[in-house]
Amino acid sequence: MNCLIGQSGGPTAVINSSLAGAIQAGIDLNFDEIYLSLNGIVGLLDDRIEKVDRKKFEKVDAKDRLKKRPSSILGSCRFKLPEDLNDEVYKNIFESLKKYRISTFVYIGGNDSMDTVMKLNAYIKKEAIDWINIVGCPKTIDNDLCEMDHSPGFGSAAKFVNTALRQIRLDCDIYPIKSITFVEIMGRNAGWLTATSYLANYKRNKDIVNLVYLPEDSKSLEDIKKEINEKLEEDNNLVIAVSEGFMDREKRLSNDKKKSFDQGFNHPVIAGIGQKISDYIHNELDIKTRCVELNIIQRTSFLISKQDANEAYELGYLSVKKGKDNTNLIPILKRERDNPYKLIYDTTEPINIANKEKKIPQEWLDDRKILKEKILTYTLPLIKGEIEQEFTDGIFDYVKLEDFIK
Repeated sequence: MNCLIGQSGGPTAVINSSLAGAIQAGIDLNFDEIYLSLNGIVGLLDDRIEKVDRKKFEKVDAKDRLKKRPSSILGSCRFKLPEDLNDEVYKNIFESLKKYRISTFVYIGGNDSMDTVMKLNAYIKKEAIDWINIVGCPKTIDNDLCEMDHSPGFGSAAKFVNTALRQIRLDCDIYPIKSITFVEIMGRNAGWLTATSYLANYKRNKDIVNLVYLPEDSKSLEDIKKEINEKLEEDNNLVIAVSEGFMDREKRLSNDKKKSFDQGFNHPVIAGIGQKISDYIHNELDIKTRCVELNIIQRTSFLISKQDANEAYELGYLSVKKGKDNTNLIPILKRERDNPYKLIYDTTEPINIANKEKKIPQEWLDDRKILKEKILTYTLPLIKGEIEQEFTDGIFDYVKLEDFIK
């Protein structure tokens, strides 16, 4: 009875917390061996499998140190399984799983990774396979996973974004001339992370962030210009948060030629909308503008929310615990109340998460005052606490894979 764990999709600051939970569950539940697939399903196909050394795992305190280590320590992939369950790739995957006597396979990832879990379970059903359980473990900074109150990784990303916004404001306020700083934040179709920018204003006597533009918004460039002019009457220096997936209503800022696509699920790799709005406003208002693109560091910052890391750990642990005797499920988070914050752990099927997106509720978007209140109540509990980090000679350090594998 062996367990296999893989990571897939974009990284988060707490994806290794889920890995730590999964490995610890494998140890506690007495699996004979705990294997790790490098680069997700691709590593399984390429036979790039490592084995956890339980003694080293305990000796180097890997369980707690993995909580401190952002990004996917096992590597990742964006590999889309064929729709045709008769494709040879399925036979190859299950031959590899059988080779290592895997009885439980846990796949840590987001919407697309749950598509993989769903298809592998469809193959299990088609072939009447009874020797393995395959389950998912959720993650994404985008917070767009359905069925869940929030997604592991979102809280830490929000913590980093709002810390960065306050730092940016400290720079913006030093000059007396009028200026606008646009800050581009991740979020292709769902604006959850950008919406948390309002947290930067929490308990401040002036707004740190003046305006927020989300993919769910429908605004023309004229609307944006008008709102900026109004804010400039209140403050000489503006900070404006913009989702990478925002687009003006008439799509005047669109430039498809600059888009690229990932090679797995064919999602557009988008960036640059902040700079485009910055250039437009500079030309229209003859005012100093600039754009700060937070980019990939939003996913891999070592400023990790302790609450986020602990929840991700529990989901990893539950994925192995539930997956020991069940297949085709994903452990999820549900909120019972906001204050004091309380959540429960539940499960759902991959079909309810795979290839779906949870966007900000429309009733939150109808009024910015409502959005500010809702996002504050929703996000504050998720960013509580900090993981104490390791430094060597003053430089950020972290656990390495070779520290706990055979």
